[in-house]
Amino acid sequence: MLRRLFVVALMIGTLPMLAAAQGKKPATIKVQVPDKPTRTEITIEGKKIDEPATVKDSVRVFTTTDLEADKSYAYKIEVVIIPNNYTKIFRTREVTFKAGETVTVDMRVEDKKVDKIEVRWVPTPEDIVDKMCEMAKVTEKDVVHDYGAGDCVMLIRAVKQFKAKKGLGVELFQNIIDEKAKPLIKASGVEDKVEVRKGDILALTEKDCEEATVVLLYIGDDLGARLSPVLQKALKPGARVVSHRFTLGDWKPNKTIKVVGADGDDYTLHMWIVPEKKSDEPKKDAPKKDAPKKEEKKKDEPKKEESKKEEKK
Repeated sequence: MLRRLFVVALMIGTLPMLAAAQGKKPATIKVQVPDKPTRTEITIEGKKIDEPATVKDSVRVFTTTDLEADKSYAYKIEVVIIPNNYTKIFRTREVTFKAGETVTVDMRVEDKKVDKIEVRWVPTPEDIVDKMCEMAKVTEKDVVHDYGAGDCVMLIRAVKQFKAKKGLGVELFQNIIDEKAKPLIKASGVEDKVEVRKGDILALTEKDCEEATVVLLYIGDDLGARLSPVLQKALKPGARVVSHRFTLGDWKPNKTIKVVGADGDDYTLHMWIVPEKKSDEPKKDAPKKDAPKKEEKKKDEPKKEESKKEEKK
């Protein structure tokens, strides 16, 4: 009897635990990423998810640990998209779900408000920089900017060889500024005319760019597409933009040339010239002049001849 009571008590005691265990379920998160050959690095809630080399489709599946039922969870999904060997796109999303659910997160869609882009700095040969300056027809009247300036060689050449008034560079990485740009600016003797600042191309405003009359670039297509609208709004008519190799989104270049460098390699250069601004105000039509009114004959007024005849009678 005592044994039977003990067994019943044990079963009663374990029922809540079994119910709790049965109430917990994992959730499934499906992450859609760009197709191969683009590489991706995925991190979910701070944990990096390994991407097998054999994966060919664009869906990565992640299963959570057992989660409590009837409770909402929010996970942070971070994806680094690597379309080539010099560009990294950082994309972050947050997904909300409950235990047992399957949710899909599309990381293929660009979000310009939160996406970040980093481009590995690669120097442009000096002779190609000179070709870019020649293409832009840099003179002593020009203020030259370089976004993604690296060692600032484009600005240094523009000032020293083409007598530009001054140069301003914007560079994302402080170590490149300290180790490359500033020492080269000092060694070239142009500290009074060339300035370099730490900054993100994606954070540039129209005010940051409005002084430039020439912009020299080597930044990749993804960054170029994001920078393009800012340049088109900020730069004054007649300003020139010259890019080594890469384009600026939908903005079509006025001129594209190919040159052979001193190293024997072929280089493509694009140039855009900022056009006159189009007025947003509609043209006002000239007011129409009212046609002269014709004099109307007064019906009640008697003719002079008839009145004279009446007087003779």
